[in-house]
Amino acid sequence: MTDGSGRTAHVAALLIGLASVGAWIATGREGFTRWPDARLEASDAPVSDAEQDLLDEIGVGSEPASESARIESRFAFGLLPGGADPKHLPSVATGLVLATGVSAVAMLRRRLTRNPSRETTP
Repeated sequence: MTDGSGRTAHVAALLIGLASVGAWIATGREGFTRWPDARLEASDAPVSDAEQDLLDEIGVGSEPASESARIESRFAFGLLPGGADPKHLPSVATGLVLATGVSAVAMLRRRLTRNPSRETTP
């Protein structure tokens, strides 16, 4: 491996790391990766008048829900994977692991090509 391809690998690793951090910042700096969820969207939907009447009868829901209590159903690139589901694995941490791996392979290959196997002399 030449020095140029080693540098290319390190630049690629740096770009992977920067892209991961950039995606994290651009999607709201969440702790965990998440995707839109239909159940969350349904929970934030307004209730019908009949449902509101039932809630009022039992004394629940008489106050309007505050905006801070709403859970947004959207994509967020998190610092850590959001779960074991493959779609939740992308995160800043997995991007940095990938970047470190690319850089480590480049360094290892360079070291192995600089120090070929030593032959034993009798």
